[in-house]
Amino acid sequence: MHYACCLAAALSLSCTAQVSVAQPAASTFIDRSLLLEELTWVQNKLHEVHPEPYHFISQKEFEERMERVKSNLKPMTKELWYVELAGLIAALHDGHTALYYPNEDRAQYFKQGGKVFPFWIYLDDDQRVIVQSQFLQDARLDSTVILEINQKPIDEVIDNMRLMTFGESDLFRYRQISYRFNRMYWLLYGHTDSVLLKTRLANGDIYEKHAACLESAQYDSLIRILFPVSPVPKRAHLDFTYLKDRSVGLLTLHDFSTYKGYRDSIKTVFRQIQEHRIDTLFLDLRDNGGGEHSVTEEINHYLLKTPWVLVSKAKVKMSPAFYGAFPKALRAFRFLPKKPILKLAAAVMTKNTKIQKITVERDSVSREPIYEIYTRPRQHYSKKHFYEGVVYLLTNRNSYSMSGMFAAIMKDYQRAIIVGEETGGLANPHGSNVALTLPHSKFQFTVSTSRAYRPSGVFDHLGVQPDIPVSYSELKDAESIEELLKLVHEPR
Repeated sequence: MHYACCLAAALSLSCTAQVSVAQPAASTFIDRSLLLEELTWVQNKLHEVHPEPYHFISQKEFEERMERVKSNLKPMTKELWYVELAGLIAALHDGHTALYYPNEDRAQYFKQGGKVFPFWIYLDDDQRVIVQSQFLQDARLDSTVILEINQKPIDEVIDNMRLMTFGESDLFRYRQISYRFNRMYWLLYGHTDSVLLKTRLANGDIYEKHAACLESAQYDSLIRILFPVSPVPKRAHLDFTYLKDRSVGLLTLHDFSTYKGYRDSIKTVFRQIQEHRIDTLFLDLRDNGGGEHSVTEEINHYLLKTPWVLVSKAKVKMSPAFYGAFPKALRAFRFLPKKPILKLAAAVMTKNTKIQKITVERDSVSREPIYEIYTRPRQHYSKKHFYEGVVYLLTNRNSYSMSGMFAAIMKDYQRAIIVGEETGGLANPHGSNVALTLPHSKFQFTVSTSRAYRPSGVFDHLGVQPDIPVSYSELKDAESIEELLKLVHEPR
């Protein structure tokens, strides 16, 4: 009954008139002089903090883009300023350098009468916009392809949204659109009370649907009814299963987070692998968003016999913002000699890598020091329950950050066969980002302070490439060990 009442309240706003567009409250306008200040501030911070901001786009091209933004600047709403500035920063193609709109402002929008669409979407592998879930009790809308929204071609809308996404991978960028479609539409086109969808049904017919958008309270109520929250057991960081009759195991790493007892957990898994005489191991990094290098290093000791390093080189810019991210008690390190500190840090942080040499140069613009740290392996040691069998490493577009680095290590030392998609994160990723706040708009601006280079030293702007390419949907459907065996053994 509660569901019917909520749904009736939402549907009672539906109409057949023209699309209704109105601002629930006046947006904040920012003066042109303040926008210019922030534009200069962003570029200064990039030069101060980022070790190589122009790794993908040249400095000349970036500055030309800045000039185009400057030439078109006029007083504008905070929302439109975010669209402009996010597009500029996104051109850097760095998944750790990005602009975020304040959640507090979005919450205020809803308090003042803001609304959301009564459906969710996702982008498939062909970049078609699909209705994923909808709250309108209209079965015809399920899984339909959107052609237009509020009389705007959907391709045009997605192209405009893509300019606000960040990261190196197109797949990662389209994922952001899927998750943030409501917010991005609002930032681009403002408030709307209703939505007109033009869609293509599975049979090819064109179907139009006009519906009311939902107020925050309506939306939250529907979510609670349709997706009731039930106590969910805390997910383990890793899981291990195996087939008794096939000597095949599946180790799923959900993340690379450190936690109390993580070394013991990893040891237990590899002891089980040895006890059950596993000779084929699937190591699953699908949807693994990364974490700490300590977990990577621990697992490597059970898989790699040859001397190895996590990275062949690291590049770090030690700016005031870099030190500002430290706990206060450690900020005094800024005034100490850097090379001894870097060597000490390497000795403390990693058991397997030694620093071969450290070079330093000054940024040509900010004059901040950039340290390049070259590594070599320490004396290698293998764990008691060392695994020597075949490894298939599963990756997809959501294998990011440390999971991408782990995949690069396995590939560079020829220890695993990579199955699936190119990793979402680069094989030579940026990271160790610091969070800064713009002076007037109060947008959060995260900037990378370092870059890691894969063990092989091969440098490109790509993720780790699969040895056996498998589509996202096909990989997603393969959940059991039997299904995974079919993926790697059936002709493709």
